[in-house]
Amino acid sequence: MRVGIVGAGQLARMLLEDASALGLEVVLLAESDEDAAALSAPHVLLGAATDPKALAALAAAVDVVTFDHELVNLDALSALEREGHVIRPSPRALLYAVDKAQMRGLCRVEGLPGARSIVIGSREEVSLDEVVDQLGLPLIIKTARGGYDGRGVFVAEDRAAAGEIISSIQQSGTDVVIEEHAPIIRELACVVARRPDGEMATWEVVETAQLDGVCREVLVPGAFAEVLAHEASLLARRVAELIGLVGIMAVELFETPEGLFINELALRPHNSGHWTQDGSITSQFENHLRAILDLPLGRTERTAPAVAMVNVFGGPPGSPGPEALLADALEVPGAHVHLYAKHARPGRKLGHVTVTGDNVEEARRLAWQAASALGTPVPQEIGASIS
Repeated sequence: MRVGIVGAGQLARMLLEDASALGLEVVLLAESDEDAAALSAPHVLLGAATDPKALAALAAAVDVVTFDHELVNLDALSALEREGHVIRPSPRALLYAVDKAQMRGLCRVEGLPGARSIVIGSREEVSLDEVVDQLGLPLIIKTARGGYDGRGVFVAEDRAAAGEIISSIQQSGTDVVIEEHAPIIRELACVVARRPDGEMATWEVVETAQLDGVCREVLVPGAFAEVLAHEASLLARRVAELIGLVGIMAVELFETPEGLFINELALRPHNSGHWTQDGSITSQFENHLRAILDLPLGRTERTAPAVAMVNVFGGPPGSPGPEALLADALEVPGAHVHLYAKHARPGRKLGHVTVTGDNVEEARRLAWQAASALGTPVPQEIGASIS
């Protein structure tokens, strides 16, 4: 069986690892032969993820097409699906990860919990007074399409700032999603895998720490009530059914004083699921491949009492890359290092570290010790709690 992956970043690189173990052939659609996954893939097509001809060439070479990211051409993918190519997840499901306005619309129609929001079309007049009357200040303003890892998400403290941000987004030709600034107690995520026949497997709900819109750590178990974990898992499964998911989906959630809010969806392996590589019976990457190929899903139980995952980031200018510091990180007891073969630069995500242990505090401390040894600056907000 041949799997085609649109995109060749670190997620595709890690999918390659599990595809190899399952004896699968993989063909990548990469924008550059220097992309992280392209460096280790035997079959690479060069082209943009939005190029209909490149997507058609990939689909013609494989049995099923899947994705490393959501910056894709839904119209071209829909046309390929109509021609009989297997696209998983389908363009109809991908829409809710590609377009935040569509995702918010789904939440409203289906009664799924989320922050109060207003969607403004790219050419639509907006009354800031009406928006502020409904949602208050400050406002969270997002591009409907094209944003990820905090990009395309803005905080407006007043009407003037909101007006400038909205105008700038509209000029780029995309709709605008405006949300209330909900008070967040903590951030959670639930990853679910679903086969074409509806069989599902979920991993336990995790606690994540996001700084500047980017995930810094994932803790399992998280410091939240069991009832919230149960509710989050039910929400993830419900969304998977509603959109007809095939493959992996991560549901990002906020715990607020009003309960759980759905923040965003990702229909691909997700940073919040990286802990499953070393801390679960079956990783998110393997179960994604199983799901899109309609193979039995693997068990998702944790393999240790606690798991911590910490992302590796580039340090200040002139700092050595993590490859040069690998020996120091591997000295940390229990550290599993996953590097993405990316050129180091300040603030760039270069890999991650997982540690399993008897308690989450110790696993977290060791994971940060290893990430720090790899050159990752420890954020002030986190450093005080792990020292």
